[in-house]
Amino acid sequence: MKLKDLGKDAEELAYLFGALRDGSIDIRKGKNYEIKIAQNSLEWLKLIKRIIDKNFNTTSNINNGLVRVTRKKVVLEIIKLSDMKVPQINWNTPKVIKDSNLDRIIISYIQGFWDSEGGLPKHPEKTKNAAERYISFHQKNKEPLVFIRSKLLDFGFNPTKITFCGNVFEFRICRKREIFKFYKLIGTRHPEKKKRLKKLINVFSF
Repeated sequence: MKLKDLGKDAEELAYLFGALRDGSIDIRKGKNYEIKIAQNSLEWLKLIKRIIDKNFNTTSNINNGLVRVTRKKVVLEIIKLSDMKVPQINWNTPKVIKDSNLDRIIISYIQGFWDSEGGLPKHPEKTKNAAERYISFHQKNKEPLVFIRSKLLDFGFNPTKITFCGNVFEFRICRKREIFKFYKLIGTRHPEKKKRLKKLINVFSF
C-alpha cells in the first residue's frame, strides 16, 4: 500500500503521521474510540484538525489544548494507516513511510515529526556561540530516530550520533550550513517554531 494510492493528500498524511507523535489513543471496545493530539499552539492544532477533517471526511474537535477524533471508523483507519501504538516507545516508523520512495513524502513526515517532537533554542536571538544553535529530534523509541537520521544523511545532512539523554534518545543538526539547509528543504508548519527557526537563521546571517 502506497500513500499516493489512497485517494488522499499523501503529503498531508505523511505530515500527520509524524505529528501524531504528540498523540495518544484511548480505546475501550464497544464504548470509546478516540485519538487525541496535544499541543500548546492553537494554530497548529487547527492545522492538524484541517488535515484530519479533509482526508478522513470527518469533523474533529479542539478543546482544552487537544484535537479529538472520536468517530470509530476514522480512529481505526488512522491507526491502521499510521501503525500508531501506545505507549509511544512501541511505535516504530509507519510502514507506508518506510515503503515510500518519494522524497516529498519523507520530507513531509520528517517535518511533522519535528513539529511535534523536535527542538531548537527557545530564544535563538540570545544565543552567543555555535554550541547553543541547533535543531534537534527527540523520542523515547530509538527506531524512528534511526530512520529519520538515515534519511537526513541521504539528503546530505551530517547529524550527530544518536545519544540517550534525559530519558529520551536524541540527535542534533548543528552546522550553520545544515541548519540553513533544514530551513529550506524540510522547514516547518508550526507557527511558533517557524518564528523561532527564522530567528535562528537570522542569527547566522549577521
